[in-house]
Amino acid sequence: MQKENLNAFESVLEKTLHISLFIYLFLIIFPHTTTLLEIAFWLAFSSWAVLRLKFRKHEPFIPLNQITISIFIFILIALIASLAGMDPIDNLKQFKGGLLIPLSLFLIIVTEYDNCEKIKELLIAPVSAFAIYTMLVVNESFIWGLSYYWDHFLEKYTVWLDGYTGKGITIFPLSLGYFLLIRTNLRFLLLIFIFLEFAIMVGVRDISCFGSIAFVILLGALFARPEIYRFWIRAFILTLLFSGAIVFYMHKDNPVMDEYKAKLYQITNLSDEIKTGGFSNRIPMWKAAVDIIKDRPLLGYGWGMKKYPKILAEEKYLNKWKTDKPEVYNLFAPLKGKYFLPPHNFFLEIAVQVGLLGLISGIAFIGIYLFQLIKISIRSNSDMERNFFIILIAGTILGFIIPNLMSDKLGGISVKILFVVLGAGMAKKE
Repeated sequence: MQKENLNAFESVLEKTLHISLFIYLFLIIFPHTTTLLEIAFWLAFSSWAVLRLKFRKHEPFIPLNQITISIFIFILIALIASLAGMDPIDNLKQFKGGLLIPLSLFLIIVTEYDNCEKIKELLIAPVSAFAIYTMLVVNESFIWGLSYYWDHFLEKYTVWLDGYTGKGITIFPLSLGYFLLIRTNLRFLLLIFIFLEFAIMVGVRDISCFGSIAFVILLGALFARPEIYRFWIRAFILTLLFSGAIVFYMHKDNPVMDEYKAKLYQITNLSDEIKTGGFSNRIPMWKAAVDIIKDRPLLGYGWGMKKYPKILAEEKYLNKWKTDKPEVYNLFAPLKGKYFLPPHNFFLEIAVQVGLLGLISGIAFIGIYLFQLIKISIRSNSDMERNFFIILIAGTILGFIIPNLMSDKLGGISVKILFVVLGAGMAKKE
């Protein structure tokens, strides 16, 4: 009888874990659901902890391999940097939400989602939630017409479009990879939403986000299996190029097209942009971040970027830039105490927060992870496995890193979704 009760309790814990984590990943897409997210996360985490401690004693609490060891080294360095950096209390608060929660999601999925069907059931949560979010964006656009997607003056009036690309950089490659995995009629409905998501992210003119999704689509054109998938993705790319050329020609006098042309010029003339400090002032931002990193190179200033505006406003930096780097001074001096300009670069933000030690360990983690994926993919003869590792997992990782080379989307739901996907890839590998 006692054994039956324990089995029933284990079954309840497993169902609670799966349901609460599904709810968490569904709601994470939508704003103003903080309380429900907290409840769902802690319910999932506590169920997982009891399962590991009570019913999984014969298994390692956490699997130890090159991937988990490298991520734990990064987390440990980030913790030490936060304790030793500026404003340790605030650092630890940021550390909890920015790293501990994503790490917990990673570990839950690695240890409990041990087959492809469980992983697919879990990943449908963010994919379907973003599809609903897309429809809310489309519905909102009816008030303003097509200008809703590109008129920056309307941004303050929008509810759903704000932050769309920040969510899309991880969920779009996830959706494309998921489309290649499922075999039901729902895949055609999902394909419609993928087209809509792509069109919206092109329309809002976030060039870093567009570069990300273009790279993921290119991955599909090169590596998707079976061959018919590659054919249709290539056909889509050709159709896109053809229709884009027609639209450019028909609306060549539209101010929006001038902005597209300017951004296309930036991409195709990198040397000129670097010499003139272009990329929307990215070069001066990067120079400022490098100078700040030099003062605390090993462990940085602690996790979280809330302290960064205070550092930028310090007179020692402004005085130095005034004489040595006038382009940096001219950018930041007028903004002192008024506006915050982050480095807009994934690697520089990591280095500011956890120093070069943290940056090196973070790069090592991603490098080891991608190396393992490539090795498995080369050896695999399964079409589904290749699509899973190359398009869904590698696409999501690179789809996150690419826009963050020129943007400040490091944080928020994108990191949490990324760690969920990382956990799914490792669970499948194990």
